[in-house]
Amino acid sequence: MKKPTLGVNMIIRDEAENLPKSLAPVMDLCDEAVVVDTGSRDGSKALARSYGARVFDYPWRSDFSAARNQALCSARTDYVLWLDADNHISPRSFEALREALPRLNAAPAVIMCAERVLPQGDLLWQKRVFPKRPGVLFTGVVHEQLTHPEWMAVKLADAEITHWGYADPAEARRKGERNLKLLLDAQGTLEGDFYHLYQTGRTLLNLRRFEEARGFLQRAAQSSTANLPLWSHSAILLSDCWKATGDMGRAEKTLRHLTSMRPGYGPGRYFLGRFLYGAGRGEEAAGELAAALELGLSDPGWGAAAERLSFTCASILGKILSESGDETGAERAYMQALAFSPGNPEPRVALAELALVAGRTERAQELIWKALELAPFHRKARHLAREISGGAA
Repeated sequence: MKKPTLGVNMIIRDEAENLPKSLAPVMDLCDEAVVVDTGSRDGSKALARSYGARVFDYPWRSDFSAARNQALCSARTDYVLWLDADNHISPRSFEALREALPRLNAAPAVIMCAERVLPQGDLLWQKRVFPKRPGVLFTGVVHEQLTHPEWMAVKLADAEITHWGYADPAEARRKGERNLKLLLDAQGTLEGDFYHLYQTGRTLLNLRRFEEARGFLQRAAQSSTANLPLWSHSAILLSDCWKATGDMGRAEKTLRHLTSMRPGYGPGRYFLGRFLYGAGRGEEAAGELAAALELGLSDPGWGAAAERLSFTCASILGKILSESGDETGAERAYMQALAFSPGNPEPRVALAELALVAGRTERAQELIWKALELAPFHRKARHLAREISGGAA
């Protein structure tokens, strides 16, 4: 049976700098590439054509879904992979997506894969490959979502796409201001749709407009819980807004409500534990942080960076236990932190301090030398090294 064809769809505007890293590498992998240009003035269209893409003009209408759907209309392949100009996919991941495609005589399916956001490393799952069929299209003026018939299966593929478009703070702010205008004018926001309220609040929070963000996130958290990952994230962000505006009571209450609704949700327990630690309530915080580590801190629905959160969680827990005199528990927590981030010198320095307190000088020395290999100018590591060597420089 013939395999289905797989094409790439991309919408661009002034992306000449990014296209060599995003579009060019996939041209030898895909069966076709369709690029919709919404008004480039930097030679992006000519560059895309030079790679072999089919390029179409589409006047910008303040609606990302409209542009994506226009690209979809021009596609000629059985399945489509959507990419942005600030996305990269490796040949291995592209082939993993191709392998995940159903045969032509089988029921069509939507394929999800991971997106890693740089520089934070956040990881979220997105519907990236879909059949060109009636009823499969994008909705939403910004942060658009793929919609498809309910009967259509959704499969996971062992593939990853890298997204670097928000790595530069100035560019991230520019995009945030652009997205905010689109969201505030969107019909879904005006009608109180959860997804639009969440994205508007999240964008305002990223722009540090905390009081405005709080209003949208309150409405989101009080509305539908149908999208449980994003509802949970809206509660976490709402707590951040309460903290930023000085209402610690409501910040804690928001997190308490989240953990009561989802007691087995690791990120919720982590953020509550971190809040309690910041409030000087170490014993309460330790219980929440230990539970978070046991449950796991992954939530690809909104892009929780599980390794980073886990490292911070274990590090804070280690500090609390060390300060309370539980050296065995502290050592175990710091070892967990080390496992989550082997290249970070901090857990080794903390473990070295514990070893010195316990009189295990050789163990402390070993840890300090390794920490200094990783960070030669680490102040505390250098201080401990001098202490171990009897004050020698």
